[in-house]
Amino acid sequence: MKKILFIFTLLIFVIACKSTPKNSTPEDVVIAEEHAPVTVSEEKTTELYLPENTSIRETDRGRILETNPKIIFKLVETDMPETSEMSFDQVIEFLNKNTNANIILEAHTSNRGIAYPYNYNLSVVRAKNGKKYLTDKGVDPNRVIESPLGEAIPEYPTQDALRRYEFVIIENEDDMVKYNTYISQLDVRQESTYQGN
Repeated sequence: MKKILFIFTLLIFVIACKSTPKNSTPEDVVIAEEHAPVTVSEEKTTELYLPENTSIRETDRGRILETNPKIIFKLVETDMPETSEMSFDQVIEFLNKNTNANIILEAHTSNRGIAYPYNYNLSVVRAKNGKKYLTDKGVDPNRVIESPLGEAIPEYPTQDALRRYEFVIIENEDDMVKYNTYISQLDVRQESTYQGN
């Protein structure tokens, strides 16, 4: 178990080093609060309980718990959208029924505005707010990892749909390695070339 925690900590450190700008000043960088590491099991993936109106979407970074409705932010907003309670209830039910699973809460932005530091910092605040919402509803903070990604993953057809939360399912060490490997290749400072509406 200590070996797994060491590997996890090392991967997070490498990602943090890659995503920190080389020529930034302290005012440019929002530092996320440190939390206890999320424990991942060495067990293989199990069949998951899915709440009503949810599904799983396979991606290169792992399995995404798709809520319905999705949580979509208004332009430059960090406050929870009106539809978020129903979606967060689905996430909470998923975590309560799948005690072996944790989630990575990704916060995304559209590419309106400057990628770094503006959009990245916007996603940092969204990620913190999402985790706070879940923990205020009783979710163990050690089961949620914040992952602010700014405009680095433009995988939806409209600008509105890009301003979203994604919930990546982590059941075991392989899931964590897959996620960290994918994310380590992203650069949150790079302007997205996405041209959707």
